[in-house]
Amino acid sequence: MLKLQVSGKAILSTVRCRRQARMSTSSSFVFGPYKIDPREVFYATPLSYAMVNLRPLLPGHVLVCPRRLVPRFTDLTADETSDLWLTAQKVGSRIETFHKASSLTLAIQDGPQAGQSVPHVHIHVLPRKGGDFEKNDEIYDAIDEKEKELKQKLDLDKDRVDRSIEEMADEASQYRSLFDC
Repeated sequence: MLKLQVSGKAILSTVRCRRQARMSTSSSFVFGPYKIDPREVFYATPLSYAMVNLRPLLPGHVLVCPRRLVPRFTDLTADETSDLWLTAQKVGSRIETFHKASSLTLAIQDGPQAGQSVPHVHIHVLPRKGGDFEKNDEIYDAIDEKEKELKQKLDLDKDRVDRSIEEMADEASQYRSLFDC
């Protein structure tokens, strides 16, 4: 009987992992008005997803977003808020270990005056190491500057020149393996 239960759990876990893999590669994702190639997404739940960053500040700088297009943090449902932060926690833990970092910065810019360039709630997850910025809080200025640059590029409909889809898909594939069961 015990052996059957253990076996049953293993089978259920495998089914969940396969469903998770299918969900992240066959689902459609949006980030504000932009379609996101599923190859850029490396983790997804029914309410949230994590994707690599078009213009990362540091190695491992990723974004966690709600699946529903929600411009402001206060517009999230309680379930979406919980899932978003639990996803950020899980993603952050694995990305921090993968990059041999010692800390994480988690940041949200909520609204245009806060520096939000894409009208879709997103959490910046950045693995941190000693000395990556001369002054630790400079990371927030750097995030703000990158958001402004990204907004200018996206507003002008310029091509993604910073990183190709192949580079981002390759990075996402590496991160996807961190969530394999």
